[in-house]
Amino acid sequence: MATSETIKIPFAEKVLTANIKEHHNPGVELFLYDRGGAKSVGGLVLWVDGQGNQTYQVLKKIAGRKYRRNLGTRQGLSVEQARDAAGALIQQLKEGKDPKLESTRRKALQSLRGLTYEKALEEFLDEAELAETTATKYRQSVHTFADCKTKPLSWFTEARVREIHAKRSQKSKACADHDMRVLRLLWNWAGEKYKSDDGNNLLGPHPVAVLNKKQAGRKGWNTVPRKQTIIPKAKLPDWFGALYQIRDEPDTQRARRVGCLLLEALVLTGLRFKELATLPRTQIEAQHGLITIPDSTSKNRQSLLRPITKRVGEILQELPRESDFIFPGRNRSNPAPLNNTIKLQEEIRRRTGLWITPHDLRRVWASAASRAGLPQLVTKRLLNHVSHTQEVTEGYQVLGLDELLDYSQQVENQILRDAGLLQADPDELFANLTPEQKQRLFELARQEVGL
Repeated sequence: MATSETIKIPFAEKVLTANIKEHHNPGVELFLYDRGGAKSVGGLVLWVDGQGNQTYQVLKKIAGRKYRRNLGTRQGLSVEQARDAAGALIQQLKEGKDPKLESTRRKALQSLRGLTYEKALEEFLDEAELAETTATKYRQSVHTFADCKTKPLSWFTEARVREIHAKRSQKSKACADHDMRVLRLLWNWAGEKYKSDDGNNLLGPHPVAVLNKKQAGRKGWNTVPRKQTIIPKAKLPDWFGALYQIRDEPDTQRARRVGCLLLEALVLTGLRFKELATLPRTQIEAQHGLITIPDSTSKNRQSLLRPITKRVGEILQELPRESDFIFPGRNRSNPAPLNNTIKLQEEIRRRTGLWITPHDLRRVWASAASRAGLPQLVTKRLLNHVSHTQEVTEGYQVLGLDELLDYSQQVENQILRDAGLLQADPDELFANLTPEQKQRLFELARQEVGL
């Protein structure tokens, strides 16, 4: 760090030159303050940097805040001009006007004028580390803003937000709400990125807040309820029965059979479709009984280790092995994973009346985990859910793989039992009894044998 020296003298050209010649050394900063003369201006400084460059500055504390502003070089300003400029700037600063901040604000506003909805979305996605599926969903919002995607963000007023939201709601209430949340996200992101030097958000409050205000004749958010589709426990035998029937039919093609195995694996693991369907064989450690979901396909960008349960292990053995992916796609010449099971879902609905998506199977698993008595923290861990506000207990509870396997197997057994595919384990049934129930059962047994 360069050393510095301070000198306080009344400014005059010859006096400045003499003092610089006497006191300045290479690598040392020299600060000459205009002090003592009748025309001196408090706060005017001639700064000489380590290389000898000479710049007039205002260096002054005003209303509790320190300011350091360049006025110009000594070669470009006379002493009189520097004093006039310093006096004018100090007066502006005392009035709360900062030309530097105003200049920065004008430049930022100019940048914002060119920041359209479409451009802001792409810039945000370039900076954000989002899963591909999430980024794709955000890009779909452009359809809602198709007529105004080339408008700057500042174009979106509260009135226009209401108008666009109402128009989009006629086609899809859920999409209308989702896309307005994307606009709110982009607005807040741009507001943080394009702040002025004093920290002000140049865009101001986001206009989407108008949807929080319900007025007469004007609706706010549609508040579409979250999907709760699930296979009822009583219908699990029907769903599994149709799945197995389709899988074992003589004319079932390889891709459909793979789809059947994928849906069964999804319901028995609770994993997301992309997490399991796109899994390469390299992520399976059969010797150690582990599946590794990489952070690249995980929704929350955190990798996940899942133990391989008994039936899931059998499914992995039944799958074809000519592809690098566990669940290969329809085209044998193209090494790509299976990308959807829609036609299979439609066939299951035709046979059972149940329209169940891969994500619905995740809810089936979570429901079975509850019936199996899994602690909430364990369920969250196996589903790869991350708390935004982590509980203290969560930080201490570190689950080993053996424990995770036991819990995972409990859920798999619960689902298969509910589907009528697994007989109840007497030991497991006894373990779930309360102490009172166990005592009563013991007394009944004694009576039965005449003790």
